[in-house]
Amino acid sequence: MNLVSPDPHHTLHRRGWTRRSHYRGASGGPHHRRRSYRPEWSFASSGQIRSLLLASLLASALIFTTSPPSAAAATDAQNWVSPVPAMEIINAFDPPDKPWLKGHRGIDVLAVEGEPLRAPTKGTIRFAGTVAGTATVSVLTASGHVLSFQPAATMLKKGEEFSAGERIGTIGSGDHCDRSCLHIGAWPDEAKKRYIDPSRFFGQEQSLLLPLSRKPDEEAKAGGGGSATSGAGAWGGHSNGRIPASAMCPLKTAPGQMLRCDAQAAFDRMSLAFAARFGSPISVTDAYRDYATQVILKQRKGRMAATPGTSNHGWALAVDLGSGINSFGTAQHQWMRANAPKFGWIHPGWARQSGSLPEPWHWEFRK
Repeated sequence: MNLVSPDPHHTLHRRGWTRRSHYRGASGGPHHRRRSYRPEWSFASSGQIRSLLLASLLASALIFTTSPPSAAAATDAQNWVSPVPAMEIINAFDPPDKPWLKGHRGIDVLAVEGEPLRAPTKGTIRFAGTVAGTATVSVLTASGHVLSFQPAATMLKKGEEFSAGERIGTIGSGDHCDRSCLHIGAWPDEAKKRYIDPSRFFGQEQSLLLPLSRKPDEEAKAGGGGSATSGAGAWGGHSNGRIPASAMCPLKTAPGQMLRCDAQAAFDRMSLAFAARFGSPISVTDAYRDYATQVILKQRKGRMAATPGTSNHGWALAVDLGSGINSFGTAQHQWMRANAPKFGWIHPGWARQSGSLPEPWHWEFRK
């Protein structure tokens, strides 16, 4: 409601209007005379005005708070490629209460010097150089977020574009962690930094410290006919971890990840069904692992990693998942147990809660 009078000489009073009328006295100078003036329309009482204003504010708030986010934003928030494969958080996001206090404004993930740095999603290089003596790479994503990586270096120039999963740099050496690690920071691209938890972009929205290192030297072998039997195995005459890109297909619901084409098609259908139930596609933290990546993981995890050339991921028929599936007992995990077999995906017996190596996040294609 507009409470401003159309006439600048009108003054709003509690119960009506008064109007200033000008006339000239005997001296010819301007004098003011105040007389009562009530227009034909009537105004509400102050209590009614307050009620109307309150209702208007509440309606506006409802509009702004219930407007759904764009599909792209919802997808981006949980479906990015992890900057290093089999990402394992060793120090979680723990921001300070006040900007000037100490805290952990990002996450630390296990990484080794010389390991490739992968682009989480489509974007451009924002900065490449050193910050406080530490090699730093920061990127601006298409969704409008800034991600920084330390220690890391890149040959790309500021403004250069890249796609999800593309190699954009190399992990360097540093002393931020007791163990070799990569520090990841994130904030919206605004004038003032407001750090947010980067883990949510990689399907680990609760900053879970995933025990992804609990891997045997030799992973479970394919074979058998049971619904819980491992499904990953040789095909097409290819060697583990040495499958050409032309023999695989990129996941449409998880850009940057590759699988055998029939597994990819089935997974994307399953992911869309999952999105219809939970609001966003399934986050894939790991899919096909080439031989070089398996070597890096062995170097990073030691005896806890599969021997290079034996990983189930090396057949492009296995995935590690986030989106809540990575915890036993969640609605998302239970949905997968009930529905994944309809799409040819199974949770192998060894990875189940009662199995020899419980991994709620690991699923395999058996068709």
